[in-house]
Parts: sequence; structure tokens; C-alpha cells
Amino acid sequence: MKMSKIIYKLILILLLIFVSAESFAGVNELSDYYKTVRCLVCEGQSIQESDTEFAINLKEQIQKKYSSGMSIEEINQELIKIYGEEISFNPPKNHILLWGTPLIVLIIIFIFIRNKIRFFRKL
Repeated sequence: MKMSKIIYKLILILLLIFVSAESFAGVNELSDYYKTVRCLVCEGQSIQESDTEFAINLKEQIQKKYSSGMSIEEINQELIKIYGEEISFNPPKNHILLWGTPLIVLIIIFIFIRNKIRFFRKL
């Protein structure tokens, strides 16, 4: 009898720990997401860092949508649809060419210079 009470208490404690860990995971996920959303009023700040009315209202709206069951990706797509791509610090994947072009040009220049150095060493 005494052992079963200990087991029930242990199960209850583990259940409480699991539930609190899940709630903290949601808070951490939202906090991380707030860092990727640009405050359109501030210069270069995320809504996590900003204390403007816009940032506070946007955080509340995101919290409501997340609590209603929307995923972070769905919320992000909705924000981009409403405010445009400048709302996000993370560019969409379709801009890979735009972001990758300088790297490609640097690689081509490096190869060109290396070949010129090899050519002049042979002379």
C-alpha cells in the first residue's frame, strides 16, 4: 500500500515536470522566433529587442496565433504575406542566387588568380 502511494506520487511529479517542460519549450520556440522577426519601426532590431508599440502588438498577435494551434512556419508565411519579405531577418530560399552570387564570384576570382600565378611560375 505504501509503495503504491510512492509510485503514484512519482508518476504525478514526472507528469508535472513533463507538462512544465512542454510549456517552456513553446515559450523558447516563440522567443527564438521573435528574434527572426524585424521590427518595422526600429532600425535593424527584432521584435524581441524592441519596446515599440508595433513590436509589442505583433508579439501579442503571434502569441495568440501560436496558442490557437498555428505553427511557426504558418505564422511566418502570414506575416510575409501581410508585411512583405522585409519583416523577416531570414530570407526565403528563393534568394539563394542573390546571396550566393558574391561567393561564386570570389571563387572564380580565386581560381583565376591561382592559374595566373601557376602560369608565371612556369616561365
